[in-house]
Amino acid sequence: MRILVASIFEASSQKAHVINTVKMAQGFARLGHEVTIICCQAPEGAVSPDKLAKIYGLTEPLRWVQLPKKILGHKINEYRWFALLALPFVLQIRPDLVYARNDGYPGLTVTSKYGIPTVAESHAHVGTNTIPFLSLVELTRDRAFLVWVTISHRLVDYYHSLGVPKDKLIVLCDAVDLKFFQRPEHLPPSPYSGNRANVAYVGHLYDYKGIPTVLEAAAKLPDIHFHLVGGLPEDINRQQKRAQELKLDNVTFHGLQPQVEVPKFLWHADVLLLPPSQHHPSAAWTSPVKLGEYLASGTPIVATDILALRDWLTDDEVEFVEPDNPEALAKGIANLLSNKQRAEQLRVSGLGKAQELSYEKRAAAILKYCKKDTPSLKQRL
Repeated sequence: MRILVASIFEASSQKAHVINTVKMAQGFARLGHEVTIICCQAPEGAVSPDKLAKIYGLTEPLRWVQLPKKILGHKINEYRWFALLALPFVLQIRPDLVYARNDGYPGLTVTSKYGIPTVAESHAHVGTNTIPFLSLVELTRDRAFLVWVTISHRLVDYYHSLGVPKDKLIVLCDAVDLKFFQRPEHLPPSPYSGNRANVAYVGHLYDYKGIPTVLEAAAKLPDIHFHLVGGLPEDINRQQKRAQELKLDNVTFHGLQPQVEVPKFLWHADVLLLPPSQHHPSAAWTSPVKLGEYLASGTPIVATDILALRDWLTDDEVEFVEPDNPEALAKGIANLLSNKQRAEQLRVSGLGKAQELSYEKRAAAILKYCKKDTPSLKQRL
């Protein structure tokens, strides 16, 4: 099949939803489909496919269409302009299916208006009621709109309450590129130094991700080295100030890393942290991209016991601890470092869980739901 993956992101962006979208495209390609990605140019202009393959660690050939940043003075991050510029390419490519990643706006999901089988993925939070979001809700009534993919039954309930047909809503956990994150036989050099145990967190450094709790836990475990990988500059600065206030000399901020560099931070850690706060609405529906990556790395995980993570994980796969509790987090870390049997059990179970979360399986589940024998655009025209 010819599959068109569309989303309003800048080529080469390292944002989580962008990586997720590109890896979904790779998942479709690994199933043997011909895949084109339509997105926006990077600030410096179009990026070569070879460079994009290196940035995202791609192993399958993908065709890229990068739309200009502006047209007639309008930024095309406005979904109407994006759709207007993308539609000619849609007619040229003649896809059998459009997969559009949208977080609160229709984007290229308007292809359903033209009778093109269309899938949308959106994780728009409960309470979203913007005009673009409600336009996306309206599009689900089109016959060619096949399914809305999201990450939580609680989000499904909200979308359905607004009128999205129940049979056009499915829940799938965010996925992982197993070929990229599974531990190789020969590891690359470690990004860490010293003889202390290494505990790592990879992702944004927003407070609701649990970073203040991580720093306070670090204060309770001075003999363990904590590594925070990722974060925007302003968030790094804020958390560094907190670390200084706590007089921490066992915390290193590594900053945002290219996607291809992330796996080694996971492989060489002794424990990985997944510590979201319960004091944020997303605690009811989040499905962190890092979850699958952590599991696939084969490193044991300490995770906070929030509703959303319980949707996907059990005590056999992670060490659950009370959220927003530095003492509980420190105790969970210490337990895995001292209890090798428990750490090994989590490692093995986590690897097994990761096999269920590949992008290929996620892509296959979407296609199965949509029925792969959908007539092609060529047959309909």
